Amino acid sequence: MTRTALATLALLATSMLGCGADDVPDTMLTATTTADTNDTLDTNDDVDTSDNADNNTDNSGSCGNGTVDDGEQCDMGENNSATGACTPECQIAACGDGYVWQDIEECDDGNTSNSDDCVMNCKIAECGDGYVQDGVEDCDDGNDDDADGCTTTCLPAICGDGIVQPGEQCDDGNELTGDNCPECQLAFCGDGHIQGGVEMCDDGNMISTDSCVYPQCIPNVCGDGVINVGVEQCDDGNENDADLCNNDCMAN
Repeated sequence: MTRTALATLALLATSMLGCGADDVPDTMLTATTTADTNDTLDTNDDVDTSDNADNNTDNSGSCGNGTVDDGEQCDMGENNSATGACTPECQIAACGDGYVWQDIEECDDGNTSNSDDCVMNCKIAECGDGYVQDGVEDCDDGNDDDADGCTTTCLPAICGDGIVQPGEQCDDGNELTGDNCPECQLAFCGDGHIQGGVEMCDDGNMISTDSCVYPQCIPNVCGDGVINVGVEQCDDGNENDADLCNNDCMAN
């Protein structure tokens, strides 16, 4: 009940009793005051505090709500994806984040190593990319030149690989020394290798007075006209035993 209503009742009671306001019982005045006070408290109790409650609500967002909140670089809501432009952690997709961005990256192993199977720029490692893949490649110079020490198979160039490298005169793809390309050099008399079908001997020098005649690479024998020093005393190149050099290449 309002103060006005109580005051009206008090005046009405005074009129009916035929007395003045001073004759109004204290208990009524007290009741009136108390009622007013209670009315005031009731009014305060009915105040809507929902706005304050809303103001105290934590408005911080979370990844996946579609709103870019503090600490997030992006947020596409349900479209956040391990293969898309915005990762499940609400970070812009980038090489090295451990997620393979579809149609942009070939791989992403989440590290910066260029010696594993996923190298810089999130490309799958391959021979010729310029990075030596551990356990797979022996070299990788990043080009398609076979004649520069590292072949296009990412193996070091060696004599016998069939590729002529600097310093090699030939390379027939084998390790045979009796053909025309021993040790990746053109065969010649005096190289120390007997070329099959061409040479009968080759002692690795260009001396004609030892056991192998240069430049024919044939054995030095009595009667060939070449003295085999230490073996023959003479060699006149004929079979006439009546001259100064016997047929056994001994002086007559």
